[in-house]
Amino acid sequence: MSIEVLISTMNEESIACFKRFNLETDALIINQTDKNAYEEIDTGKFKVRMISTDTRGLGLSRNLAILNSRADILVFADDDEVFETGYSKAIREEFDKHPDVDFFIFKTIIYLNGEEVVKVKEEKDLKLYNSLRYGSVHFVFKKDSIIKNNLSVSTYFGAGTDNGSGEDSLFLRDAFKAGLKIRTSTKLIAKVYNDDSTWFTGYDEKFFIDKGKLAKALFPRTYRLYIEQFLRRHKEMTEVIDIKKARKLMLSGAREFGGEDGE
Repeated sequence: MSIEVLISTMNEESIACFKRFNLETDALIINQTDKNAYEEIDTGKFKVRMISTDTRGLGLSRNLAILNSRADILVFADDDEVFETGYSKAIREEFDKHPDVDFFIFKTIIYLNGEEVVKVKEEKDLKLYNSLRYGSVHFVFKKDSIIKNNLSVSTYFGAGTDNGSGEDSLFLRDAFKAGLKIRTSTKLIAKVYNDDSTWFTGYDEKFFIDKGKLAKALFPRTYRLYIEQFLRRHKEMTEVIDIKKARKLMLSGAREFGGEDGE
């Protein structure tokens, strides 16, 4: 069972950047910059490849990584992530223990605004309704399960677009629709030092418009119900913009994404 880490980054000057990730498996770095080039290096323990591309957008980066990957198991990673020693063993053990699982949501610790954020706190099989809180830094999956179902990451949402985050939620939604089995693991594989968001600017009007777009993209027929649930579950987000205005903005975003009345 081969493992490859797929790292999305920008403006790296050298393939030597791999050293900061504490790798112990092969890795493919997608470096979005102002040139197109290819490098590779064999460390003696694992191989690292880097594709430099003048494309932009996290979705494009993830898709390029999947298409050029060479391993059985693929691990999404951001450029502010440091892997735990032994991560490869943890991943192999989980797939060996659960051979029917296509896609794992592994535990990571995210350092954000001086706090530790841990989203994976128990091991369980997931359904769509309880999976959308997990970002792509948790994603580890069988390449064959993704390729044979023609799954890809949205290029409309995510870093490098003007539509906020959500590409990870759509990737999970599509995986569930394709019948993939998805499960959490409490084994820690990485720490993420997420000090600066490339898209989040606060709970302003654009935030709610973008969330409305995502609601329509995720649930074309039941997006209104999703919007109501979202607003009720996240009351802390409507302290500056009240819930009535936030609802109106989200519905506006849904219409913008899907046409008149969101249809």
